Amino acid sequence: MALLTISGWAVQSTAFSIPNEYRLKRPAYFRSMETRTPLNLLLPSSPRSSMSKCPQKYMTTRMAAASTQLPPMADLAVRLDEPILSSKIYRGFPVWKSSIGGIVAYVFKTALIAFLVALTFALVTKLPSLFIGKLKPFAQSLSHGYKVSRGRVLRVFDERRTKNIKHPVGIPMDFSDEENATGGWGVCTLSSREEVGRSQFVKYEFDLPLEDNTLDLLLGQQVTLCYLDKREYVAKADYYLSSPRTSKGSFSILVPKIKRDYAIRADEDDNISPDFTELAIGDEIALKPGPETLQYRGQYFPVTDMVYFVAGEGIAPVIEQVKSVLPSGSSSVKLVKVVWMNESEKDFDVAQSTLEEDYYKYFKKLDVHCILEDFERNELDDNDEIIANVPRFNPGTMVVISGPRSFVGKAWEFLMETGYPDECICVFPSD
Repeated sequence: MALLTISGWAVQSTAFSIPNEYRLKRPAYFRSMETRTPLNLLLPSSPRSSMSKCPQKYMTTRMAAASTQLPPMADLAVRLDEPILSSKIYRGFPVWKSSIGGIVAYVFKTALIAFLVALTFALVTKLPSLFIGKLKPFAQSLSHGYKVSRGRVLRVFDERRTKNIKHPVGIPMDFSDEENATGGWGVCTLSSREEVGRSQFVKYEFDLPLEDNTLDLLLGQQVTLCYLDKREYVAKADYYLSSPRTSKGSFSILVPKIKRDYAIRADEDDNISPDFTELAIGDEIALKPGPETLQYRGQYFPVTDMVYFVAGEGIAPVIEQVKSVLPSGSSSVKLVKVVWMNESEKDFDVAQSTLEEDYYKYFKKLDVHCILEDFERNELDDNDEIIANVPRFNPGTMVVISGPRSFVGKAWEFLMETGYPDECICVFPSD
C-alpha cells in the first residue's frame, strides 16, 4: 500500500517532484509546513500503478501554493480504501431489527392506504343517501305545496263552472208508465267493459237511447238493471253509478271480476244476480231508477260531520257524495272523513287518484284514510288502524256504510259498539 501526502493542491499525477528553486526561495515556509499534519491518501498498490515503481523516499511529497494561504482544514486525513462510516458502527445493530422495521413500515403504509380507500368508499356511498335523506322532507314539502296550490286553482275553476250552468245538462230519461207503457223500464246497450288499473274490478259502460239522455238519479240512488240470461232466467240487480249522475248519453258501474259466492242466488221471484261476462257488446239491457238509500233518520240537526266507512267497490257512490258536499255553501257539512279499506293495495287504483285530487282541493275539510284489511275474513275491531281513524260519535255526525254485504254487517256492529246510534247510520249495499 503506497502512502501519498498532499497539502493544499490537487495532484494530477501519482509521481511528481518539486523543483529546487522553490525550496531555496521559501525555506521558512516549507519548514512551517512540515509541522502540519499531512493529508494521507491510501491507495491500493497495483502492478499497473507507476507509484509502485517509485523509490520509497519519493512516495511522500510536501508542497504548498506560492501565492495563496492554505485553508485551516486542508490537513484532513481521508482514506480511500475504507468507507467514511466504518462498518464497526453497524456491528452492534442486528440485521433482524432492520428487517422488522421494514415490515412494520410496509404494513403501516398498506393499512393507511386501505383505510383511505375504505373512507373514500364510505363517503361516496353514504353521502348521497344522507344528502337525499335531508332533502326528502324538503322535496315532500314542495310537492305538498304545489299540489295544494294546484287544488285551489282547480277548485276556483269548478266553482265558476258550476255558477255558469243555469239549466240542467242533458235530457232526463223518461221512465213513466204513461209515456212508454213498459212498466217504468227503459233500455240501454252494453258499449264497453274495461279493467280498472291493477284492481279486481271491471267497469261496464252502457249507452242510453239518446246522446243527451241522463238518468237523473238522486244522490245515493241506485239503478236497476235486468236481462234474460242464457238459461232464460231473469238476471236482475241494483247498482250504484261509478260515473257522475249528470253524465250525458251513457253511465257506468263497477263490478268485481269474480262474483262473490253469496251473490249468486235465487230470490223470491226466481231472479238471479247478473253476470255481465256472458253479455256481448251491443246487447240490450232493461233499466230503471232503483232504491233511494241515502236517508238520515237521526234527531241531530244540522248534520255537520260525514263519516264514510267504505270497503271495495263501495267507494263508487261515496265519490259522488263527497263531491256534492265539499264545495263551500253546498251543505251544512263542515268535515268529511273517508275510511276506505281493501284486501289488496291494487284495489285502491279504483278511486285513489280521484280522492287525492279532491283532498288537495279541500284539504281543510276532507280527510282520507286507505287501509289494507281482509274485511271478509277478519274482524274490524282487531285492526288498530281502523279503530284509530274512526272518530267517536258526536251529535250532528252521520255515518255511511258502503260496500259488499260481507262488510256491511261487520261495519254495523263495529259502529254500534263504538257508540253510533242506529238512526245515524246509513247503509249502501253494493251487491
